[in-house]
Amino acid sequence: MSHVLGVRTTIFACLVPLAFAGCGKDQIQGPAAEVKKTDVKLDLPAVPAFDLPPAPGGDMHAVKELRVKGKKLFDTDITVHGFITWQYDCATAQRKPDETDKDLQKRLDEDPTLCERPKFYIGDAKDTPAEKSLWVVDVPRPYNKLEMERMKKPDRNLPDRCEPKADVKTNICPPYALGDEVTITGTFKMSSPHSERNSDGLLVYKKMENVTQAWTTPPPDPLAVPPGGAPPATGPAGKPPAGAKPSPSDLVKKKPA
Repeated sequence: MSHVLGVRTTIFACLVPLAFAGCGKDQIQGPAAEVKKTDVKLDLPAVPAFDLPPAPGGDMHAVKELRVKGKKLFDTDITVHGFITWQYDCATAQRKPDETDKDLQKRLDEDPTLCERPKFYIGDAKDTPAEKSLWVVDVPRPYNKLEMERMKKPDRNLPDRCEPKADVKTNICPPYALGDEVTITGTFKMSSPHSERNSDGLLVYKKMENVTQAWTTPPPDPLAVPPGGAPPATGPAGKPPAGAKPSPSDLVKKKPA
């Protein structure tokens, strides 16, 4: 009997350490991760520079400068230097498949509203993509065929239009082409008088110097009238005359006319 008890005691003594070993620290931690550390060094690309391009000089502004921190200049007149990266062409936009030049021009002459107002983009370089360029709108245009037929020449003196065959030196319609270097003065806004909108800002055209084509906007015609007709007469000290209707801005500001 004592022999059997000794065997049992010996077996128990051998099994107890194995049981505790099976519940050791390594078993509590779970299986090892499959991802192991490596000494391989990655060759990452350099962080791109976000520095603004140098200012053109004087009071001129660069396109990227206006896109990055130009909001403080909204509703002010500024001068911007750049290169034309895109231009609107009505014939290209409206042409139908297999339509001849003659048929296209006839259709545009009969319905000038098919054409949008002239506009173009400028960038800090010739290859600046359109989405990083500045939108220039309300560019002067030639009188269309219907206007030429219905308006006598003395009446064709609007400041935003020109005679189709006017002398280039006195023509207010600017010559421009893709890649031209230009300096443009205008009002920096989020929306134009003709409802173009851009949250990054757009430039409402006033005058231009085309460095590439050696052309500059001529002085304004003293006989020209502003868009919408002649300016209303004013009373003393520039005040509107009695009975004048308040302007939309006056109504918003709740000021009397």
